[in-house]
Amino acid sequence: MKKLFLILISLFLMIAILWAVTNNTDKGDRPDDSPYEQRGQTPMDSMDFEASARDAATVPPVKEEITTEFFDEAKALPVCNGNDNDPANNDDHEIHSYSGFTLCYRESYEDAEWVAYILTREELEAVTGRSNDFRPDPSITTGSSDLSDYKKSGYDRGHLAPAADMEWSKESCSESFLMSNMTPQAPAFNRGMWQQLESQVRRWADRFGKIIVVTGPVLEKNADDYAKIGGNQVAVPEYFFKSILAQTSDGTATAISFIMPNAKCDGSIWDYCVTTDEVERRCGFDLFSFLPDALEDGIENSVGTDSWK
Repeated sequence: MKKLFLILISLFLMIAILWAVTNNTDKGDRPDDSPYEQRGQTPMDSMDFEASARDAATVPPVKEEITTEFFDEAKALPVCNGNDNDPANNDDHEIHSYSGFTLCYRESYEDAEWVAYILTREELEAVTGRSNDFRPDPSITTGSSDLSDYKKSGYDRGHLAPAADMEWSKESCSESFLMSNMTPQAPAFNRGMWQQLESQVRRWADRFGKIIVVTGPVLEKNADDYAKIGGNQVAVPEYFFKSILAQTSDGTATAISFIMPNAKCDGSIWDYCVTTDEVERRCGFDLFSFLPDALEDGIENSVGTDSWK
């Protein structure tokens, strides 16, 4: 009987020990009961609010777009003393429009101070060739220069609006040979770097589809301070400018300007890039004034060539 009692006690102890082992669990090995970690989320106290703020601040700015159609003949014209709505300033400025371009003629210089036109991709398709019918311009009330002014002068009759830009019609090409569209240009300039720039302008018209072109002599001195040729005392410019405005594929405007000396030019056309502001400052008129102010300031005070190369 005593042996049976001892056997029962031993069995009881074994059962008690087995129960204790199977039900004992270390809480430190269990995962946190936090619902964030159970669902793969991050607790609020460990979230990177600074990173979130940085991400919000990196949203790209909205580009300022041209909201109106700016390829309009009237808008393409520079604002000068000939068209600034103050008659007192209009002396010595005659603005005349032709089928392919508009110009402002300065009698005191016997030169146009600017020629402006729009050139489109479609207008690059020539329907005629050079007419070479150089002739005085009867629309200039004080009389333009004539062919005799250039005879034996040593200067070319240099186009401001190139004939090659006007070959889309016989009328526009013929009008490009009016003497009001001519200025005295050194042969090495007219047949060299200037011609290269004119050819590049046509490539830009093809690339962008439509561009505004403004060209002229840099008349930054009094007329009497320039060398003269011929009986009409045609002023010989020392520099020429060309400014071009285009609209890019994203709807914004881009401009590029050049000033070149009236002489043989070395290097490439890119060596003569200037800001449009410099053209305006030296010539005394306002280009592309119809653009929104912020956009005009942005494209005119920098030499940006990325869109043009």
